[in-house]
Amino acid sequence: MHASPIQTSTINKPVRSPHFSSQPKIKTTLTTIIMHSSTIFQFCFLLQLVAIALCATQQCHPEDQKALLQIKKDLNNPTALSSWKTTADCCRHWKGVSCDRGKTHRVNFLNLDHIDMKPGHPLSIPSSIATLPYLNTIQLGPANFTGPIPRSLLNLTNLKDLSITSTLLSGTIPEFLSQITTLTDLSLSFNNLSGEIPASLSRLSHLQSLDLQSNSLSGPIPDIFDSFPNFSFLWLSSNQLSGKIPKSMGNINVTYLYLDNNKLEGDASMLFGSKKDTWTINLARNKLAFDLGKVEFSNNLQILDLSHNQIYGNIPQQLTTVRDLTSMDLSYNNLCGKIPGGGALSNIVASAYAHNKCLCGSPLPSCTRRRSS
Repeated sequence: MHASPIQTSTINKPVRSPHFSSQPKIKTTLTTIIMHSSTIFQFCFLLQLVAIALCATQQCHPEDQKALLQIKKDLNNPTALSSWKTTADCCRHWKGVSCDRGKTHRVNFLNLDHIDMKPGHPLSIPSSIATLPYLNTIQLGPANFTGPIPRSLLNLTNLKDLSITSTLLSGTIPEFLSQITTLTDLSLSFNNLSGEIPASLSRLSHLQSLDLQSNSLSGPIPDIFDSFPNFSFLWLSSNQLSGKIPKSMGNINVTYLYLDNNKLEGDASMLFGSKKDTWTINLARNKLAFDLGKVEFSNNLQILDLSHNQIYGNIPQQLTTVRDLTSMDLSYNNLCGKIPGGGALSNIVASAYAHNKCLCGSPLPSCTRRRSS
């Protein structure tokens, strides 16, 4: 009797123990798990990269975008802000807008210049600017802004640099600016501001530069400069400031000092000093009177303009050793004596000494000739 094919197949099939037969299955399962784990890890890593990329390319915070669009609306949607579109990242593609790319990714810089307003329809500075809580720099103008500086700026607790220049702003410098104690740089130049410089600015202990030039400010310069230990830049030119220069101004080590085109009088010798780092001093067109011969100059001085005053004495020999002096004007004063020769004064032209009391020597006529005449 012969076995059936099925039986023969069953009889001839090798018999394996259960333990032996499970090993390949376990190995296969582990391999599958490892492969799936690797895939999941790679997928998660890829998601992280995508998230980072999205953060890097879409930095504009929704609240900041909302605030900026309100500013644009308040300005009647000027063409100068045509790049302010919701389809573009405000941090990268909106004109005049920058963001902190470090921790906050919030708007911290705003520049509104050349805003195209309709003739006869000037606009006030929008108070909606103060809804950008992380702003540290505001630059407004040139533009036809009119009206007052908005008090809402007090809400900007991170504001350091406020510049409103070349506008139609009028009235006085608001007292509330002294409450923005984070300010380091304040510029209100080329406006129509009047009245006195408020002494309350002394509260701005972090102030490093003040630019109030080309307004209609009057009265004395307040004695506030001892309040500014890191002060470096001062522009008060082209106003109607009068009276004496405060002594505290002599205690600051300014790099640029412009007091020209005012009605200041008296002594200004405290503004100079050989230990100072001053590069430019312009005191032209005032009524200042002091002995120039007793003055010592900064070795870093590059530009000196004392013209159109009542300054007397002689020209100090030390000026010849001021290596970087490239421009000097001492004309229209009461200076006398021989002009020191050589060094930094070698390239100063005759017009820089014109219309003084009795200066002589190169590049003016010789002192011998003057005495004989």
